Amino acid sequence: MLISSICSLMLATSLFMAADTAEQLLGQYQTLKTTLQNQRGFTPGDKETTRKLRDQMAAVNTNHENFQLVAAELQMSIWLEDKEQCNTLFQELSTLQPSNLSIALAWADYSCQEMGADADVVYEELAERFPNSPEIILNWARSLEAKNQFTKAIESIVRLDDAALSSPEAAQLYASLLFANNRFTDSLAALDAIDSSVLASDPVLSTRIDSARTNSQNAAEKWEAELAIREVEATASDLPLVLMQTSKGPIEIELFEDHAPNTVANFISLTDTGYYDGILFHRVIPKFMAQGGDPSSRKSEDDSTTDDGPGYTIKDEHTNEDHRNHFAGTLSMAKTSAPNTGGSQFFLTHLPTPHLDGRHTVFGRITSGLETARAIEKDDEIIAVIVIRKRDHEYTPEKVGEEKVAPPKPVKTPTLDSSSFK
Repeated sequence: MLISSICSLMLATSLFMAADTAEQLLGQYQTLKTTLQNQRGFTPGDKETTRKLRDQMAAVNTNHENFQLVAAELQMSIWLEDKEQCNTLFQELSTLQPSNLSIALAWADYSCQEMGADADVVYEELAERFPNSPEIILNWARSLEAKNQFTKAIESIVRLDDAALSSPEAAQLYASLLFANNRFTDSLAALDAIDSSVLASDPVLSTRIDSARTNSQNAAEKWEAELAIREVEATASDLPLVLMQTSKGPIEIELFEDHAPNTVANFISLTDTGYYDGILFHRVIPKFMAQGGDPSSRKSEDDSTTDDGPGYTIKDEHTNEDHRNHFAGTLSMAKTSAPNTGGSQFFLTHLPTPHLDGRHTVFGRITSGLETARAIEKDDEIIAVIVIRKRDHEYTPEKVGEEKVAPPKPVKTPTLDSSSFK
């Protein structure tokens, strides 16, 4: 009995000391966390301090039974970019609290963003673990949306039942995804599914939904006109076509010669000379556009040009009354805020950008390869652009100013007018 009592006392003392040590370590962790937040990151010596503290926690919590210590270990491992340890600790947390959805979502986000895991695989697994969780589906859709994968995001979000899909959070996301894919009528329907009583009780939400509804309605009207034009063009089937082979894959583009004849003439005349071959997409903004056409971006050491265009500019055609508008997959001219400053640079839109309508010349649309265009990243290459169909006449653009042979110094890079950004 005496031996048993001594052993019990020793065990209790050991547990007390372990708990006391854990509390001290968590206190040190909170101090470190506050310090890093205040100084906005690491300063010399902080990483070593963080690593030592994390290792001390791991030594105390050898059985990984203290949830707070594991969570603190995980946060410090994230700061240290120790991906292997992060994965292990996420698994430990999931084992301790298998029904904790927040842990599962944090792990999914980390796996996709930091470890490059396939979002479909990660979220499919979570959807099986938490079959009745709208949060899993919504996070899945958001992760795809962030990568310009709007079509796949729509496929994931429609897994929700009608009740979940009509919640304000889900409906807004669903509507924005449909908008991105030129499905404006469907976007309006998604917004209309929100319970009117919910909107009536939340003026801020109601205002936001009304704004989204107005945007979709305006876009729907423009889209109806666009589809009518495309129907006529499809019947004639004689607009110029080009194939843009990129390092991400091929993109087929139809050129709007009837509405932007000089801009199309300029693009074809440059293409016929191989001008675009080897040029990079030097500017990419996710959920907006990919911009290319700057000859100074070529990787070739033999090409030492400092000019950012063909040595001349062309007249704007977005000022014409019958100008085309910006939808998902639009080919449009880049320019400065000054008039008639387009040259060779262009951009491909990831989604509709109505704020650019009448401000940049739309001169084509992607007919095949929209998802390829959405996957383009900065410094991806235009391997070649080939004209695969054009009308039976010369394509000679009307130029503004004199063509330069050897510009003496770099000039300002044409880009989207800074006022174009939302």
